[in-house]
Amino acid sequence: MTRAPRLCAALAVVGLLGGCVGLHADDRIRPGLAVDAQDGQPVVILPEGPRPGATPEDVIRGFLRAGGVSGDAIAGAKSYLTTGAAARWNPDVGTVVVQEGSAVVIDGLAGRYRLTATPVGTLTADGRYTPAAPGSEPVRMDLVLTEVGGEWRISDVPKTFGRWLSPSAFAGLMRQVTVNYVATGSASLVPDVRWVVSDRMATRMVRQQLGAVPNYLTGAVRTDLGGGVHLLVDSVPVSDGIATVNLAGTGITNDSAARRNIWAQLVSTVTQAPGVVGVDVTVEGTRLALAGIDAPVATLRELGIDSSGPPVGVLPLVRVGQGLYSVDPSQVEQSQAEDFTDRTPVFPAVQPYFDDLAANFTGQEVAAVDQGELARFRADSAETVPNFGTDLTAPAYDRMGALWVGGRLAKKPNDAAVWAVNSLVWPATDPDAAAVRIPADWLTGRLPVALSVSVDGSRIAIVSTDRHHKDARLDVAGIVRAANGLPTALAATPLRLGPQFASLRDVTWIDDTTLSVLGSVTKDVERAFLVTLGQEVTPLPAVKGALALTTLGGERRLVVRTKDRVFVRAGAGWLPAAGSDLIVPGR
Repeated sequence: MTRAPRLCAALAVVGLLGGCVGLHADDRIRPGLAVDAQDGQPVVILPEGPRPGATPEDVIRGFLRAGGVSGDAIAGAKSYLTTGAAARWNPDVGTVVVQEGSAVVIDGLAGRYRLTATPVGTLTADGRYTPAAPGSEPVRMDLVLTEVGGEWRISDVPKTFGRWLSPSAFAGLMRQVTVNYVATGSASLVPDVRWVVSDRMATRMVRQQLGAVPNYLTGAVRTDLGGGVHLLVDSVPVSDGIATVNLAGTGITNDSAARRNIWAQLVSTVTQAPGVVGVDVTVEGTRLALAGIDAPVATLRELGIDSSGPPVGVLPLVRVGQGLYSVDPSQVEQSQAEDFTDRTPVFPAVQPYFDDLAANFTGQEVAAVDQGELARFRADSAETVPNFGTDLTAPAYDRMGALWVGGRLAKKPNDAAVWAVNSLVWPATDPDAAAVRIPADWLTGRLPVALSVSVDGSRIAIVSTDRHHKDARLDVAGIVRAANGLPTALAATPLRLGPQFASLRDVTWIDDTTLSVLGSVTKDVERAFLVTLGQEVTPLPAVKGALALTTLGGERRLVVRTKDRVFVRAGAGWLPAAGSDLIVPGR
């Protein structure tokens, strides 16, 4: 056996792993695909195997590059391994995304090589992507190379190594999908975003769906596909657009509600796979019976389940001076302040010192805050919730009637908290309408800056800082509720999004998997960003002096408020609208 030469090479990622389309934000504003745009036929990449006489450096470079494929093409990557290493290597065990423009440093001596690179993020086997925090330590991996028949091959790969990919290779290989759970106390579905390899997607998504509820949703959702339920055969065949999910296990009951949930979870998840237009669910080959269901099923409506969308027919409010006026959402951009001067406000006057307002789902109540005061306005009166905190965030209503606000404890200003008020009780001074502190131990030592509840009511997004107004964080946590729908706690382990943000000011839910935040990445001008639960971050054009966010519906009708103006997103820019604020019910 020939002794391996000592090797120390810096390999540019652009040559080793491909180009770059990052998951992290940059400052370039670019149009993207429409939300409902469909991919064309995927481009199949067939990486070449090792060439005769390839050096250890060539073998390592080829192996890393060839790992950016899926399906049968992965055989190309395995050709760089010995027979034993190829049998042991699982490319789906985990993925490290390596920063574009950094260097993959390969140091080798006597057949053992250490690879070092700057991480962008990591993807776990269950499809959860986590961005690397700024200043993260380099990632390292050791490979062992051996001569086989006079040719170098990799003979030992760490058990935890799946792939190292550039952001562009990651984007080309992976697809963002949702895995769906059932909201506690209702039949509505709550999505969780995962990333899966783009081959055999129906099978891969069902594997994810059969897993446990993610920690950040514990107590807020449930799954009826747990308890030992598994695929009878590790495959979900698709024929003529119908995916057949053949289950097995003792966790499948005769309870009709549980069976409906099983159908709903699988239909909503699996129909995201390309070419799948319907789902059939069987248990050891026999269809999972459910009264009134004619399989295969293509939509949740066939199961009698409607999504928990925003309120219908409830108009937003525009603030002009101290008055709040209803406005047609389609006319917001065309409205002028003088259009409302002859109209009667729909709520009592809102004093100028109230800067932050919210409207409930029915449009019958508005809340406003000023430092330590939380006021509630109805058509003919206004009440203040008895003092409970200071430095209050903007309020937010959820669809169950809870009015949320964060801030500092009135008697312990160094301690922060989140409270909920039962807005179904009136007047605001009624003891049953008092602000109730909602436990969230992960907020200990932090100060809530902004919060927003998802339209389905199962999740809350909270922007917080440390006590010195630094270390901004965006966390999402499930809301645990009592039988009457009122919140009792937040999930003990939140999902942190966008660790790259240097500052954060406000947050609002755009849809069930996307938020918009107001902040900055490099301490420059604050702007609106879109942030998905899958950790994709997209910057939007800046609005000078932006203070708060809401939406009239989706990202294309995002609204930014400054000190005295309102701007509505219009293509690649923003259009001014009437008034000094726009209050959207349920936002």
